[in-house]
Amino acid sequence: MRGLLRLALVGLGLAFASVVRAEPDSALAPGAARVVEHIGASVPLDAEFTSSEGWPLVLSSVLGRGKPALLVLAYSRCSMLCSLVLRAAADLVAGLGLELGRDFVAVTISIDPRETPFEAGRTQDLALSRAGYEREKGAWPFLVGSAAEIDRVADAVGFGYAWDERTGQYAHPAVIFVISPEGRVAGYIYSLTPDAARVRAALLGESSGLLEAVPAAVLECFRFDALGRKYGPLVQGSFQAGAALVALALGGTIWALARRERALRGGARS
Repeated sequence: MRGLLRLALVGLGLAFASVVRAEPDSALAPGAARVVEHIGASVPLDAEFTSSEGWPLVLSSVLGRGKPALLVLAYSRCSMLCSLVLRAAADLVAGLGLELGRDFVAVTISIDPRETPFEAGRTQDLALSRAGYEREKGAWPFLVGSAAEIDRVADAVGFGYAWDERTGQYAHPAVIFVISPEGRVAGYIYSLTPDAARVRAALLGESSGLLEAVPAAVLECFRFDALGRKYGPLVQGSFQAGAALVALALGGTIWALARRERALRGGARS
């Protein structure tokens, strides 16, 4: 009996240690990586970027030309969230029942000013392959550019992102933007498995606004630090909550074992 009690005490100590010693994932300001919706806002069509082929490109050459668009802000060196968003976008492109390039376009802009056209091209090939298209069609350009031009677009659509020195990654939300044929923000897609019919309706102007809403904080905070082997603050908080529950359960077990041992000692004396 004493062995079980000792084991429970050790488990309780470990559980409390995981709660007390947990450290915040980064020193980023609250809300630094969130979406602030700007429905109807104009995208800066005069913003200048470079295509994955290395050619200079003004955003007006791909947006605001009479066709609706899907816009993704991501970057190739992202270790987690960007690949999921780009997969979601590629699956949308494949499942909308619309012809990319004819009925709508897609545009991806890197949020990392260090990204090269070559890196963007590799990511572009993966996305296009998943969607069932080839790069030569030019209907889904992947663009790189300066921090100033990236910020112009991000600010216009309400996309918050920030560099996290501790993880060496950008903290950013998961969202796909619907852009109207005139180059204005028409909707926000927050789901990684969006309803293609609803997105199609938004692209065709049959609906607008918030699409496929999920708790934005979940997709904003879910990051994994491969070097530190730690999750972001939301997931870390979940671990802490789980540890607290374990601690309560172990505390109850210790109390029950101690009470039983006292009862057995009392019975032995009588």
